[in-house]
Amino acid sequence: MNRAGFVLKQVRARPLRSSLTVAAFALSVGLLGFLLVLNDALQKDWSQYQGQRVIVTAKASMFDRLPIAYLSRIEGTPGVKSVAAFDFILAFWKDSRPENQVPLGASGVDELLDVYREADVPAAAVAAWKADPTGCVVGPILMDKFGWKVGDRLVLKAPVRGGVLETTIRGVMRYKLDNGVYVHRKYFEGMTGEPGKAAMFWILAATKDDVQKVTNALEKAFDNAPYPANVMTEKQWQLMFMQMLGNVKALIGSIGLATAFALLLITGNTLAMTARERRGESGVLRVLGFGRLEVAGLLLAEAVFYGVAGAVFGTGLIYAFGRFAGDALDKTQLAGMGPLLVPDAGSILVAVAASGLLAVVAGVVPAVGLSRRPIAELIREPR
Repeated sequence: MNRAGFVLKQVRARPLRSSLTVAAFALSVGLLGFLLVLNDALQKDWSQYQGQRVIVTAKASMFDRLPIAYLSRIEGTPGVKSVAAFDFILAFWKDSRPENQVPLGASGVDELLDVYREADVPAAAVAAWKADPTGCVVGPILMDKFGWKVGDRLVLKAPVRGGVLETTIRGVMRYKLDNGVYVHRKYFEGMTGEPGKAAMFWILAATKDDVQKVTNALEKAFDNAPYPANVMTEKQWQLMFMQMLGNVKALIGSIGLATAFALLLITGNTLAMTARERRGESGVLRVLGFGRLEVAGLLLAEAVFYGVAGAVFGTGLIYAFGRFAGDALDKTQLAGMGPLLVPDAGSILVAVAASGLLAVVAGVVPAVGLSRRPIAELIREPR
């Protein structure tokens, strides 16, 4: 029997323990790999135009408003293709329970659709929206969630005059990730009583290469303005909102470290029990001429087997976790992450390498301890 056959024989000698150890590796590799994929997805653009847009808000607070006069200065900035003055508030449907929150946005129709190109509102719906000064278009997530239909009259509780804003649905966006209600800017200004100001300016750059140039130019232009403005890419804006939930990267890193540590303990315990059970056998091998390093190598080879087998099954789990998370996020405003939760070669290699490294580290101490014991002591101990 060669060395590989000997290692496999030892693995098969305790099938339940071996299966559980491989399963622990697979689960850990799958979770670690999925965390890497998730971290990468947070850095990528969720749509074709996200990396081409810039947002300008008040520097003091995103709830402060900027003068609409800034619009012409932004439009004249080299590299800017389109600009939409945009307002947003949080409204509620029926009652004020959190599950009935409705993001309410306001902008000019043509400007909004030119900047927010993913919206993809049918031409007939655009015409109907323009013809109704109090009408709106709605994202498909809210339409499905509340069972709304085109033509429905919405009465939304909102921080406006009278406490409610009424609007009629005139169209539905084809962009499946949207979960907002959008009304005419003039109607919104009449309801809030604050004309001439905007919560933010939503900018579409001519190309993705122009984004940094536009950002730098606007930062310089508005840094010492009467109303200082904060300029950021749409991706930075999105990550800023996600950071409000906590330090997402730190959370992902903490889960990954905890997973690796737990796997190290599980594997170390398994190999320590194996080394204890194999003392008599190791003594016989030493008598037959096997050196200390060879005896240690056999135990380390078993550890590597667990790591490799776990990595193989764990790679499949990375895909499974990504598919499960994508399905769970479908029909939510985070659905854009679904198509991005597919592991690339880099994520798989890092997870597999981590699995192999942890297997070797976990096996070193019991392997060295077993190999250093005297032959007579190993043989005398009961099996």
